[in-house]
Amino acid sequence: MKAKVTVDSNLRIKNAFEPPLEIELRDDEHTLQDVLQRLAALYPYLRFIEKGEMGDDLRHLFLNRESHFSFSEGLKREIHDGDTILVEAYMDPLAGG
Repeated sequence: MKAKVTVDSNLRIKNAFEPPLEIELRDDEHTLQDVLQRLAALYPYLRFIEKGEMGDDLRHLFLNRESHFSFSEGLKREIHDGDTILVEAYMDPLAGG
């Protein structure tokens, strides 16, 4: 399937996670939930998905510029060829003291 997945984040880890980045979906990945599970496997230090729901480290998830919250099926929303997915991850700054 040819769908463009872009991940943007305020977190940068040199040589490991340097957004914005793009991934290609595999043939068995058909839903927004599949996208988040794939991202969680690639980048385990971010909480992309937790218990089948959007993880705490995500700020926004858009499919073709529409928020996933507007879909009645939520993360179970099907992805089709040519779709664009934007995942915005956000990490709160760590406080020192």
